[in-house]
Amino acid sequence: MEMLTFGNQTIAYQWASDVAFDGIRMEVLSEKGDVIFDVSMSDDGLMTVNTFGKEVAADLIKAAVEIAQRRQ
Repeated sequence: MEMLTFGNQTIAYQWASDVAFDGIRMEVLSEKGDVIFDVSMSDDGLMTVNTFGKEVAADLIKAAVEIAQRRQ
C-alpha cells in the first residue's frame, strides 16, 4: 500500500484493476482498510471520482486526483 499526505494526515491508497472496467482505479482507504472513495481513470483518458455517497474533504480528493494524474 502507498500513502498520501493530506494536511497533517497520512492516508493509505492502492491501485486496483477490474475486468469490467477498461482502466485503473486508485482506492483511498480508511484506517480499517475500507474504500472511502476511488479515482477511476479509463483507458480513454476520462477521470472520475466515486465517493459512494459519502462526504469527503475536498482537499483529500484534490490530493488523490493529483497523484492519479501523475500515473496517466
